[in-house]
Amino acid sequence: MQRIGQLQSSRNAETRGGWSCFASHRQHVTDLLLGNATATDGTLCVLGAGNCNDLSLSRLLDTFTHIDLVDIDVEAVRSGIVRQNATPDKLTIRGGVDVTGVTHLMSEWTPEVPATDGQVDACISSALRLDSLPGAGTYSVAASVCLLSQLIESISLTLGEQHPRFLELLTCVRREHLRRLIDLVVPGGAAVLITDVVSSLTVPALATSSAAELPMLVGRAISERNFFSGMNPFVLKHLLETDEMLAPQVTDVRLSNPWVWDLGPRLYAVCALTAKRVS
Repeated sequence: MQRIGQLQSSRNAETRGGWSCFASHRQHVTDLLLGNATATDGTLCVLGAGNCNDLSLSRLLDTFTHIDLVDIDVEAVRSGIVRQNATPDKLTIRGGVDVTGVTHLMSEWTPEVPATDGQVDACISSALRLDSLPGAGTYSVAASVCLLSQLIESISLTLGEQHPRFLELLTCVRREHLRRLIDLVVPGGAAVLITDVVSSLTVPALATSSAAELPMLVGRAISERNFFSGMNPFVLKHLLETDEMLAPQVTDVRLSNPWVWDLGPRLYAVCALTAKRVS
Protein backbone atom coordinates (compact mmCIF):
# COMPACT_ATOMS: atom_id res chain seq x y z
CA MET A 1 0.00 0.00 0.00
CA GLN A 2 1.23 3.48 -0.83
CA ARG A 3 2.26 5.74 2.05
CA ILE A 4 -0.92 7.84 1.93
CA GLY A 5 -3.04 4.70 1.96
CA GLN A 6 -1.13 3.49 5.00
CA LEU A 7 -1.81 6.81 6.73
CA GLN A 8 -5.57 6.49 6.13
CA SER A 9 -5.56 2.90 7.37
CA SER A 10 -3.74 4.02 10.49
CA ARG A 11 -6.32 6.74 11.13
CA ASN A 12 -9.14 4.25 10.69
CA ALA A 13 -7.48 1.89 13.15
CA GLU A 14 -7.23 4.69 15.73
CA THR A 15 -10.97 5.41 15.56
CA ARG A 16 -12.28 1.87 15.08
CA GLY A 17 -13.51 1.68 18.66
CA GLY A 18 -15.05 5.14 18.61
CA TRP A 19 -18.67 4.21 17.93
CA SER A 20 -19.95 5.66 21.21
CA CYS A 21 -18.14 8.99 21.11
CA PHE A 22 -19.25 9.49 17.47
CA ALA A 23 -22.95 9.40 18.50
CA SER A 24 -23.80 13.11 18.17
CA HIS A 25 -21.71 13.55 15.03
CA ARG A 26 -23.25 10.41 13.51
CA GLN A 27 -26.74 11.77 14.13
CA HIS A 28 -25.86 15.06 12.43
CA VAL A 29 -24.38 13.30 9.40
CA THR A 30 -27.19 10.76 9.07
CA ASP A 31 -29.92 13.39 9.48
CA LEU A 32 -28.22 15.55 6.85
CA LEU A 33 -28.04 12.72 4.32
CA LEU A 34 -31.64 11.72 4.94
CA GLY A 35 -32.74 15.35 4.68
CA ASN A 36 -31.18 15.56 1.21
CA ALA A 37 -32.73 12.36 -0.11
CA THR A 38 -34.64 13.23 -3.24
CA ALA A 39 -36.61 10.00 -3.65
CA THR A 40 -37.68 7.01 -1.56
CA ASP A 41 -36.05 4.67 -4.07
CA GLY A 42 -32.79 6.58 -4.40
CA THR A 43 -29.22 5.42 -3.90
CA LEU A 44 -26.44 6.89 -1.79
CA CYS A 45 -22.69 7.03 -2.30
CA VAL A 46 -20.40 7.86 0.64
CA LEU A 47 -16.80 8.85 -0.06
CA GLY A 48 -14.51 8.31 2.93
CA ALA A 49 -16.78 5.77 4.65
CA GLY A 50 -13.92 4.42 6.80
CA ASN A 51 -15.22 2.52 9.83
CA CYS A 52 -18.77 3.80 9.15
CA ASN A 53 -18.80 5.38 12.61
CA ASP A 54 -20.17 8.54 10.95
CA LEU A 55 -23.17 6.67 9.54
CA SER A 56 -26.24 5.00 10.98
CA LEU A 57 -26.56 2.43 8.23
CA SER A 58 -29.91 1.04 9.43
CA ARG A 59 -31.54 4.49 9.36
CA LEU A 60 -30.06 5.27 5.96
CA LEU A 61 -31.24 1.96 4.51
CA ASP A 62 -34.79 2.77 5.59
CA THR A 63 -34.72 5.50 2.93
CA PHE A 64 -32.04 4.55 0.39
CA THR A 65 -32.50 1.33 -1.56
CA HIS A 66 -28.73 0.86 -1.88
CA ILE A 67 -25.59 2.43 -0.47
CA ASP A 68 -22.10 2.36 -1.97
CA LEU A 69 -19.36 2.82 0.63
CA VAL A 70 -16.10 4.09 -0.86
CA ASP A 71 -12.78 4.11 0.95
CA ILE A 72 -9.16 3.29 0.25
CA ASP A 73 -9.25 0.97 3.32
CA VAL A 74 -11.59 -1.92 2.50
CA GLU A 75 -11.03 -3.69 5.82
CA ALA A 76 -12.21 -0.65 7.77
CA VAL A 77 -15.47 -0.51 5.80
CA ARG A 78 -16.04 -4.25 6.13
CA SER A 79 -15.56 -4.18 9.90
CA GLY A 80 -17.87 -1.16 10.20
CA ILE A 81 -20.67 -2.98 8.37
CA VAL A 82 -20.27 -6.04 10.59
CA ARG A 83 -20.33 -3.88 13.74
CA GLN A 84 -23.68 -2.38 12.72
CA ASN A 85 -25.11 -5.70 11.56
CA ALA A 86 -26.29 -3.94 8.42
CA THR A 87 -28.11 -5.66 5.54
CA PRO A 88 -25.20 -6.75 3.30
CA ASP A 89 -27.17 -7.16 0.07
CA LYS A 90 -28.12 -3.46 0.17
CA LEU A 91 -24.51 -2.33 0.57
CA THR A 92 -21.54 -2.37 -1.79
CA ILE A 93 -17.99 -1.81 -0.59
CA ARG A 94 -15.82 0.00 -3.09
CA GLY A 95 -12.47 -0.43 -1.39
CA GLY A 96 -9.04 0.54 -2.58
CA VAL A 97 -10.45 3.59 -4.39
CA ASP A 98 -8.07 6.53 -4.56
CA VAL A 99 -10.47 9.45 -4.86
CA THR A 100 -7.65 11.83 -5.81
CA GLY A 101 -6.23 9.52 -8.46
CA VAL A 102 -2.72 10.83 -7.71
CA THR A 103 -1.75 9.46 -4.28
CA HIS A 104 0.68 7.07 -5.97
CA LEU A 105 2.57 10.13 -7.21
CA MET A 106 2.44 12.10 -3.96
CA SER A 107 3.46 9.06 -1.90
CA GLU A 108 6.91 9.26 -3.47
CA TRP A 109 7.54 12.73 -2.06
CA THR A 110 8.77 14.00 1.31
CA PRO A 111 9.06 17.61 2.53
CA GLU A 112 12.71 16.89 3.36
CA VAL A 113 13.45 16.19 -0.31
CA PRO A 114 11.24 18.73 -2.09
CA ALA A 115 9.33 17.60 -5.16
CA THR A 116 10.54 19.22 -8.34
CA ASP A 117 8.40 21.50 -10.45
CA GLY A 118 8.24 18.73 -13.03
CA GLN A 119 6.86 16.28 -10.48
CA VAL A 120 4.23 18.74 -9.26
CA ASP A 121 3.30 19.60 -12.86
CA ALA A 122 2.83 15.91 -13.64
CA CYS A 123 0.68 15.44 -10.54
CA ILE A 124 -1.57 18.40 -11.35
CA SER A 125 -1.83 17.33 -14.98
CA SER A 126 -2.86 13.82 -13.93
CA ALA A 127 -5.46 15.17 -11.49
CA LEU A 128 -6.99 17.36 -14.17
CA ARG A 129 -7.26 14.44 -16.61
CA LEU A 130 -9.06 12.11 -14.19
CA ASP A 131 -12.27 10.49 -15.29
CA SER A 132 -15.31 10.57 -13.06
CA LEU A 133 -15.50 8.04 -10.26
CA PRO A 134 -17.30 4.71 -10.90
CA GLY A 135 -21.06 5.11 -10.76
CA ALA A 136 -21.00 8.72 -11.95
CA GLY A 137 -24.43 10.17 -12.63
CA THR A 138 -26.36 7.40 -10.86
CA TYR A 139 -26.79 8.46 -7.21
CA SER A 140 -29.60 10.53 -5.75
CA VAL A 141 -27.20 11.65 -2.99
CA ALA A 142 -23.40 11.59 -2.94
CA ALA A 143 -21.48 12.61 0.16
CA SER A 144 -17.86 13.23 1.06
CA VAL A 145 -17.62 12.67 4.82
CA CYS A 146 -14.70 14.43 6.52
CA LEU A 147 -12.48 13.29 3.66
CA LEU A 148 -11.33 16.51 2.04
CA SER A 149 -9.27 17.56 5.07
CA GLN A 150 -7.54 14.17 4.96
CA LEU A 151 -6.71 14.65 1.29
CA ILE A 152 -5.21 18.06 2.02
CA GLU A 153 -3.35 16.66 5.01
CA SER A 154 -1.78 14.15 2.62
CA ILE A 155 -0.43 17.03 0.56
CA SER A 156 0.98 18.63 3.72
CA LEU A 157 2.73 15.41 4.70
CA THR A 158 4.18 14.64 1.29
CA LEU A 159 4.80 17.96 -0.45
CA GLY A 160 4.99 20.10 2.69
CA GLU A 161 3.24 23.39 3.42
CA GLN A 162 6.45 25.34 2.85
CA HIS A 163 6.78 24.13 -0.73
CA PRO A 164 6.20 27.01 -3.18
CA ARG A 165 3.63 24.90 -5.09
CA PHE A 166 1.68 23.75 -2.01
CA LEU A 167 -1.30 26.05 -2.46
CA GLU A 168 -1.46 25.35 -6.18
CA LEU A 169 -1.67 21.60 -5.66
CA LEU A 170 -4.09 22.00 -2.74
CA THR A 171 -6.38 24.14 -4.90
CA CYS A 172 -6.28 21.58 -7.70
CA VAL A 173 -7.02 18.57 -5.48
CA ARG A 174 -9.82 20.44 -3.68
CA ARG A 175 -11.49 21.55 -6.91
CA GLU A 176 -11.22 18.12 -8.51
CA HIS A 177 -12.68 16.49 -5.39
CA LEU A 178 -15.71 18.76 -5.63
CA ARG A 179 -16.02 18.08 -9.36
CA ARG A 180 -15.96 14.31 -8.92
CA LEU A 181 -18.42 14.50 -6.03
CA ILE A 182 -20.88 16.48 -8.13
CA ASP A 183 -20.37 14.13 -11.08
CA LEU A 184 -21.67 11.21 -9.00
CA VAL A 185 -25.13 12.72 -8.66
CA VAL A 186 -28.12 12.43 -10.98
CA PRO A 187 -29.68 15.69 -12.22
CA GLY A 188 -31.79 17.01 -9.38
CA GLY A 189 -29.83 14.99 -6.83
CA ALA A 190 -27.76 16.32 -3.94
CA ALA A 191 -24.01 16.58 -3.44
CA VAL A 192 -23.01 16.86 0.22
CA LEU A 193 -19.57 17.88 1.46
CA ILE A 194 -19.15 17.33 5.21
CA THR A 195 -15.87 18.65 6.52
CA ASP A 196 -14.00 19.42 9.69
CA VAL A 197 -12.79 23.00 9.86
CA VAL A 198 -10.77 23.46 13.06
CA SER A 199 -10.00 21.48 16.22
CA SER A 200 -9.89 22.09 19.95
CA LEU A 201 -6.11 22.05 19.69
CA THR A 202 -6.27 25.68 18.54
CA VAL A 203 -9.86 26.48 19.61
CA PRO A 204 -10.18 24.95 23.10
CA ALA A 205 -13.54 26.67 23.61
CA LEU A 206 -15.11 23.99 21.39
CA ALA A 207 -15.30 21.88 24.55
CA THR A 208 -17.58 24.31 26.37
CA SER A 209 -19.50 26.22 23.70
CA SER A 210 -23.22 25.67 23.23
CA ALA A 211 -24.74 24.97 19.82
CA ALA A 212 -25.95 28.58 19.71
CA GLU A 213 -22.44 29.88 20.37
CA LEU A 214 -20.67 27.70 17.82
CA PRO A 215 -21.32 29.77 14.65
CA MET A 216 -19.78 32.86 16.24
CA LEU A 217 -16.88 30.86 17.68
CA VAL A 218 -16.06 29.22 14.34
CA GLY A 219 -16.58 32.48 12.47
CA ARG A 220 -14.09 34.21 14.75
CA ALA A 221 -11.56 31.42 14.24
CA ILE A 222 -11.91 31.77 10.47
CA SER A 223 -11.52 35.55 10.60
CA GLU A 224 -8.30 34.98 12.58
CA ARG A 225 -7.16 32.46 9.93
CA ASN A 226 -7.29 29.72 12.53
CA PHE A 227 -8.54 26.79 10.46
CA PHE A 228 -7.21 23.77 8.59
CA SER A 229 -5.39 24.62 5.36
CA GLY A 230 -7.82 24.89 2.48
CA MET A 231 -10.88 24.23 4.66
CA ASN A 232 -12.46 27.67 5.03
CA PRO A 233 -16.14 26.74 4.49
CA PHE A 234 -17.00 30.19 3.13
CA VAL A 235 -14.30 29.83 0.47
CA LEU A 236 -15.64 26.37 -0.40
CA LYS A 237 -19.16 27.78 -0.78
CA HIS A 238 -17.86 30.64 -2.93
CA LEU A 239 -16.00 28.12 -5.08
CA LEU A 240 -19.18 26.12 -5.72
CA GLU A 241 -21.06 29.29 -6.58
CA THR A 242 -18.51 30.98 -8.84
CA ASP A 243 -16.01 28.48 -10.29
CA GLU A 244 -16.42 28.34 -14.07
CA MET A 245 -16.50 24.53 -14.08
CA LEU A 246 -18.40 23.81 -10.86
CA ALA A 247 -20.97 26.62 -10.65
CA PRO A 248 -22.89 25.78 -13.87
CA GLN A 249 -23.48 22.25 -12.55
CA VAL A 250 -25.10 23.12 -9.22
CA THR A 251 -27.75 25.29 -7.65
CA ASP A 252 -29.11 25.99 -4.17
CA VAL A 253 -25.68 25.88 -2.48
CA ARG A 254 -26.08 25.98 1.29
CA LEU A 255 -23.71 26.04 4.26
CA SER A 256 -24.92 24.52 7.52
CA ASN A 257 -24.27 25.76 11.01
CA PRO A 258 -21.29 23.99 12.60
CA TRP A 259 -21.51 21.16 15.10
CA VAL A 260 -18.94 19.50 17.35
CA TRP A 261 -17.45 16.11 16.52
CA ASP A 262 -16.04 14.36 19.58
CA LEU A 263 -13.08 12.30 18.46
CA GLY A 264 -11.94 11.37 21.95
CA PRO A 265 -8.88 13.39 22.93
CA ARG A 266 -9.74 16.14 20.44
CA LEU A 267 -12.89 17.91 19.32
CA TYR A 268 -13.55 19.21 15.82
CA ALA A 269 -15.89 21.85 14.44
CA VAL A 270 -17.70 20.36 11.46
CA CYS A 271 -20.03 21.87 8.90
CA ALA A 272 -21.71 20.77 5.70
CA LEU A 273 -22.11 22.20 2.23
CA THR A 274 -25.00 20.95 0.15
CA ALA A 275 -25.83 21.62 -3.48
CA LYS A 276 -28.39 20.33 -5.97
CA ARG A 277 -27.17 19.19 -9.35
CA VAL A 278 -28.74 21.16 -12.16
CA SER A 279 -31.50 19.22 -13.92
